[in-house]
Amino acid sequence: MVLRAIILASWLVAAAPEVAAAPSDSIPEAWKQTWRSFDVDPAIAESVVWPEMQRYSYIYDVLETSVNSFTCSSEWVGKDFSIGIFQMKPSFVEQLEQAWHSLGFADFYNLRFDADGSAASRRARVDRLSVREWQVIYLGMFLHMLYSSYGLEALPVEEQVRLAANAYNRGCEWPDAGSGSIDALRVGIDAELFHYDNYPFVGPRRYCYSALALEHYKAITE
Repeated sequence: MVLRAIILASWLVAAAPEVAAAPSDSIPEAWKQTWRSFDVDPAIAESVVWPEMQRYSYIYDVLETSVNSFTCSSEWVGKDFSIGIFQMKPSFVEQLEQAWHSLGFADFYNLRFDADGSAASRRARVDRLSVREWQVIYLGMFLHMLYSSYGLEALPVEEQVRLAANAYNRGCEWPDAGSGSIDALRVGIDAELFHYDNYPFVGPRRYCYSALALEHYKAITE
């Protein structure tokens, strides 16, 4: 029954015209203020997620959010879809929340999460990811921890952008402050795997995610 529903939804998406839901070139000032509250440069934050923002599709987001909402509240194990304006996976955010607590940031920022793996916590996480302001907060958390764990501030800013974008796109470990390996963040940094097509099985052109992020950073800072 579940599989039939997903297949039907997929057919409906395939039959519907694509909706250009990418945001405007102007990032809301409130987003920038949120990132600054995490000691994150707004230009770097914007650049790290810019490729995902450009690929964002409202139709697919509705479908994938619905599937995530079902899987987090049932025993059925489904695919962990990326959702929202920054295309975050619930599993990615769950690891982020767990690291946020284990590294001591939850108390410092008075920002806590229930990450016990229960259906209720998973459902609450998907609900948060459905709100753009929460995705902005999660991005601030991600970059704050990344700089803390890996000491990116000691590197040239363009290298910071590339490494942060690669970590966001591929995922990373969360070691204690200052103990992360920069070489670990460089793994796959030049790989051309990112695509803008909604139908990747037809052989779309692929790009280097970190290069796209750096290109945008230069465009907004130079």
